Amino acid sequence: MKCPACNVDMETLVEGIFQCPQCKKIIKGKDEKAEALVGKKIEEGEFLDGDFFHKNAGGLNKEYEVAEKGITISKTPTRWFAALICHNAYLKSERYVRLSWWTKSFYGHGGMIKIHEKDELNNLIISLEKIDDAFDEYWGWHGKFGRENPKSEQQKLKEKQIDIIKYRILENRTCPNCQKRMNKEKYHYECNHCGEIVIMEGYGQPIFDMVSKELDLNFQGDFPINFYLPVSGITIKWLMGEWKALVVIYSKDNPNKKWLRFYWWTRDLKNLMKFGQRDMGAGTQLGWKLQKGVSSPNIYEKKELKPLITALKKISKELKWSIEEKG
Repeated sequence: MKCPACNVDMETLVEGIFQCPQCKKIIKGKDEKAEALVGKKIEEGEFLDGDFFHKNAGGLNKEYEVAEKGITISKTPTRWFAALICHNAYLKSERYVRLSWWTKSFYGHGGMIKIHEKDELNNLIISLEKIDDAFDEYWGWHGKFGRENPKSEQQKLKEKQIDIIKYRILENRTCPNCQKRMNKEKYHYECNHCGEIVIMEGYGQPIFDMVSKELDLNFQGDFPINFYLPVSGITIKWLMGEWKALVVIYSKDNPNKKWLRFYWWTRDLKNLMKFGQRDMGAGTQLGWKLQKGVSSPNIYEKKELKPLITALKKISKELKWSIEEKG
């Protein structure tokens, strides 16, 4: 880069910052990524090749994950939101959906969440549709907690099966996964045969992995959220060490401003097995902590929900993860 005053080659101080060796003028270099996107039309709602996202957006490292293709949901000069189909850099067959938010003029990493299985993606689509129906354009909630309609026979049967699993755990230490006897630890049961873990919480209630397609997808208000307050949300994945949910939240300092956040919590089961439930996750409800690298995956404008739902249905069909697909 040439100094605009002296017309001599400038020296690099740090990446993107240059200094003239003669007049000592310091300037910031041009943002090549931002310039590459100036005047370039991005078709929202249509698939773009994965290389386009690698070249123009931050937080996508080909050493770890490869974007195959993606759909832009919305884009402004300072914010870009897209849904991508990615695969593991070392295992192409391990494909997943990544929702990515990029911010500022250089489109740096702003937030993300990953969906790894068909049933979880289907839960996400159904939950987004429910949220779209239950909230107005200002994220005012008109829904209800729990079921609005009488339970179907299928729902009653599902609840009965869960009650039977809990009874067998409490009475016989029966593993919910392999049905063999588990060992009782201080605050949990552990199966030496398949590695399943059942945590005892509250009044001795067993908490265990739930199959994604068995989740009720009802609105609830109890989430391990710090700093903000939940209006209501829906759990789309529930495992012993992993919890994902969509929650409309607000700050207590400004209750009139609400938005939708995609939450992804994990908890360290090694600590749980070593120290017991009471000693893990100090200061956090149930020991849950935000997944590293998630940052701030937020939707501020409700009008983004419909194009996101449409994009996810396209991606589901592309991956052959649609509910009507077999295998």
